Amino acid sequence: MAASSLVTGCVGSTADDGNEDDTMSDKARKLFEALDLDENGTLTRAEVIIALRTKGPSLAASGDLPFWGLGDEDASSALFDAADQNGDEVLTLEEFAAVVDRRFGWR
Repeated sequence: MAASSLVTGCVGSTADDGNEDDTMSDKARKLFEALDLDENGTLTRAEVIIALRTKGPSLAASGDLPFWGLGDEDASSALFDAADQNGDEVLTLEEFAAVVDRRFGWR
């Protein structure tokens, strides 16, 4: 899959929790937790790449990641770059959710 498919994506379903007052979807939070391999509350580029490669298919099968969101290392790295708003090479839940909610159509 081309790197651009994960980065640009297409708008899919609406937010899953029905509460528009929340700043992020439950799906974004759940995906972040699945990708946080060392469970320290942040994501590194390596975690995103490794977790999407190893867990991506099962996350997609369970509905926690759009199938079109599965990509190669370049696509995973591009997603990381798009989400790393402050350039510190670490993603917080808020940075991650802001990008995946928009790109995956969850918010």
